Amino acid sequence: MGLVRFQKRRIGEALLPKESPASANCPRHVVIVMDGMKSFTTAPLEWALENLISTGCTVTLIGVMPWLNIPLSGKIWSDVWPVEWEALANLQESEWRSDVKYLKLQAVIDLCKKYGVVPQKDLVMGYPPKLLVVEKITSLHATWVVFDRHQRKNREFYAERIPCNMVMMNQNGEGDMFRGRSCMSDCEGSTPGESPASFVPTPEVLISEELRKILRQKP
Repeated sequence: MGLVRFQKRRIGEALLPKESPASANCPRHVVIVMDGMKSFTTAPLEWALENLISTGCTVTLIGVMPWLNIPLSGKIWSDVWPVEWEALANLQESEWRSDVKYLKLQAVIDLCKKYGVVPQKDLVMGYPPKLLVVEKITSLHATWVVFDRHQRKNREFYAERIPCNMVMMNQNGEGDMFRGRSCMSDCEGSTPGESPASFVPTPEVLISEELRKILRQKP
C-alpha cells in the first residue's frame, strides 16, 4: 500500500478504512502511553483530541514505569497516576485547586468534556515495562495508540507487536505515524479466542512531512 493522501480533515478519519460498513461499527478506543517517571503533561492528549478522537470515543491514559524503590515511589505517588477520578470528585474546589496533581486531572476532565469523549486512566508497573504495555494495549482493543516522545527509544519494538495504528510524538510536538492492522481486521478477521497480539503487523511508515502539513492547517 502506498502513501496515504490526506484531505483537509482529521487524521484519524483520513486513515480509517471505508470499504466495509462493518468498520464503522468498530469501537473507537484511543490509548495514550506516557512515561510515568516524567512529570505529567496533557500535550499528547491534546494532540490526540485535535487529530484522532471523535465524539463518543474512549481515551485511556496509561502511565508506564518499572518497579520503584521507596524514595522514587514517593515522587511518583505525588503525581496523577495513582489518583482515582473519584478522589477528585469528592474534594472541595478549594482543596483540589491547591494541589498540582488534582489541577492536572481536572485539566484532563475538562479537555475530554470539551471534545465529548470518555476518559480513563491506568498505571502499568513492572518488568519488562514495554512488554507489559503491549499486553495492556492488546487487552484494551485499542484502535489507535499515541506514544509520548519518551517512548521513541522503543519505537521498533512497538511497531513489530502492536496490532493497530500508532503515533509517536517527537521533540517538536508533532506525530510520526505508523499503520498496523486496521480496526476492520480486528472486528472481522480474528478467530474467537485468538489474541490480536499473535498477529505481527507490517507497519507502514507515513511520511512525516505530510503529517506536518496537516498539523499546520487551521480550520
